[in-house]
Amino acid sequence: MKNRPNIDQLVEDALDSVSNIDTAKTPPFFKEKVLNRMAQQDVEKAEGVRYLNWFTPRYQAAALLCFVILNAFALLSYNSDSDYGENVENFAEVYGLSETTTDSYLYQN
Repeated sequence: MKNRPNIDQLVEDALDSVSNIDTAKTPPFFKEKVLNRMAQQDVEKAEGVRYLNWFTPRYQAAALLCFVILNAFALLSYNSDSDYGENVENFAEVYGLSETTTDSYLYQN
């Protein structure tokens, strides 16, 4: 393996080469233009979806209250004693799931 002579000199040369780099020439007001474009992009992203912005917590609470009242009214107005039994019997008769007392041509007692 070769020993590198003058390693300190090579490091110094590499660090000094940075000083030889010229500064870039930018057009006037370049920074302001770039910052304005970035600000406009941020505003466009912030606008995003705007169709539910009106649904604030006040309206959410009102909608929830209306939903609870509507459900309570539906549950209280439902009379489970007579209507449910009649509806099940009607359903069973329509689809032929119940025994009927009428005579059938195919079935003889």
